[in-house]
Amino acid sequence: MTDTAALHWHLGPSLAALLSTDAQRSAVLAVFGRIADVDGPDVARAWLVGMNPLLDDRAPLTVIRDGGTAAVTAAATVYLT
Repeated sequence: MTDTAALHWHLGPSLAALLSTDAQRSAVLAVFGRIADVDGPDVARAWLVGMNPLLDDRAPLTVIRDGGTAAVTAAATVYLT
């Protein structure tokens, strides 16, 4: 399954459309996978679209779209510990 197809499957076409580069799609899938492995895909999706205090109350998906992959990866690590 391609990254685009995987994002459509896990997030839906509207949210997947927010990500325009392969790097963004790969970053979201990596974070999604880490969280889904621990808490399941529904929690991973909610985490990616919910407001996050570690990201200035922005959604991780939006932060990745805007170039903040490292910050989202760090926030996911905090969430998983």
